[in-house]
Amino acid sequence: MLRAASTTARRRASLTLTPGRQARALLHAGPERRALKGACWPLYARLSAHLAAAPSSGIMAEELGRWLRERRPLSEEQLLFCVHRFRKFKQNRHALELMDWMEARGVNLQLKHHALRLDLVSKVNGIHAAEEYFWSLPDIFRSMKSYSSLLNCYAEHGMAHKGLKLYENMKAMNIVSETSVYNNLMCLYQKTGQPEKIPTTFVEMQESGIQANNFSYFVLTESYIMMNDIESAEKVLKELQKVNSVPWSLYTTIAKGYIKLQQFDKAELALKKAEEVLDKRDMFSWHCLLSLYASSGNLPEVKRIWVSLKSAFKKCSNRSYLVMLKALKKLDDFESVQQIFQEWESSHEQYDMKIANVIIQAYLDKGMTDKAEAMRQTAMAQGHSNNRTFCILIEFYLEKSKINEALQVWRDAKNMVKQQNWVPARELVNRFLKHFEDSKDAYGMETFCECLRKLDRLDAEAYEALIRTYMSAGRTNPSIAQRIEDDRVDIRPEMVELLRAVSIERGKE
Repeated sequence: MLRAASTTARRRASLTLTPGRQARALLHAGPERRALKGACWPLYARLSAHLAAAPSSGIMAEELGRWLRERRPLSEEQLLFCVHRFRKFKQNRHALELMDWMEARGVNLQLKHHALRLDLVSKVNGIHAAEEYFWSLPDIFRSMKSYSSLLNCYAEHGMAHKGLKLYENMKAMNIVSETSVYNNLMCLYQKTGQPEKIPTTFVEMQESGIQANNFSYFVLTESYIMMNDIESAEKVLKELQKVNSVPWSLYTTIAKGYIKLQQFDKAELALKKAEEVLDKRDMFSWHCLLSLYASSGNLPEVKRIWVSLKSAFKKCSNRSYLVMLKALKKLDDFESVQQIFQEWESSHEQYDMKIANVIIQAYLDKGMTDKAEAMRQTAMAQGHSNNRTFCILIEFYLEKSKINEALQVWRDAKNMVKQQNWVPARELVNRFLKHFEDSKDAYGMETFCECLRKLDRLDAEAYEALIRTYMSAGRTNPSIAQRIEDDRVDIRPEMVELLRAVSIERGKE
């Protein structure tokens, strides 16, 4: 794999450095660059629609090929616009697939684009794939930006040792002169539970003559809040107010600190300041206010922000309804939850099961099992149910010790395998295993393991739970050892003695 990646990287270098290839950066002849800007949104809308309808691999290439056959203009600008949009909404696999498509057609990637691709590889394929991609790059592409991106990958994966080692190498190479490097280093400390090291890193950055940006102050403020030092966080805010305009996100960060300390009056003041400076067209900022007002128990402000959000946009997105419903549910305003859900039902363009799951959970919390079940059945009949739908009901029934009902939900989920390629979530399987084990119910565990067998999900974890259940129930079953061997399952060495104990036939102890 590494050899293949190296070959690809050399080809990238060749493509980038060849003047003729640079001249052919546009993939399809068309209007001038200014005119092409207008095609960015249509391309993104088209790709998004097709990927939402059929999110399988290959759809991206098919749709781009169709776009070109229609002789529509296609530029690097349009493609990178789509990459950034996909990434913004955490559709990282789509973004990476698009960059792979660009590379396969010889598009000239700049240094910052290799750093972007490294980040996407890490998010989609994991840190080891990101490391392999980084080291496969020719030296000319291993710039400060790509090193900084790898440092950020280590931060995202909580790998303090590797991240600090990389940073020390960067210092030795004298490539730590950008704000992003220090921001990523501070994020590394933040995500590895070392907030006390962030203030000194911030000072080191300033003493090195490197300008802090809004994100630097954001991480610094969060570090103080993590350490419950709200006074230092307030000082950062006051210092920034003297020299610069304060972004809304810094006010909300301070508000989180106040909420954490249950200083709700101060939290409301901070959130009001955030509302004053936020971009009214930024939906995420409204969502943040809704969630934080809910966390502070302020129902009137949640409802006021909802009205403001709706007035700022012609149509509310599914995401906005989801955030609002979660906020109302957290505040236990069941009547408003029902009202907002009905409003969404009458106006949505695309069904979102995440929204339906909120109301199902709300019904269960109120003991309205029949309504929750009716909604699940309707959603299932329409092909909308997802793993979370089944988890919600199964967890509810298991907590109420209604095993038959829980197993019925499981069977319904299992019956959807052919329709939606349903695979039971590990957490869902574990809930059943834990229940039968805690109940010392060997018969129930056997029944459930047979269900797992039919789904080809009977693994070592399930067999070990089965062994422990027999052991705690004081029962034996000589067939277990043979079944484990037949299924070619490897249990842990420490389970072997227990297996021998439960495999002894009665009367032969």
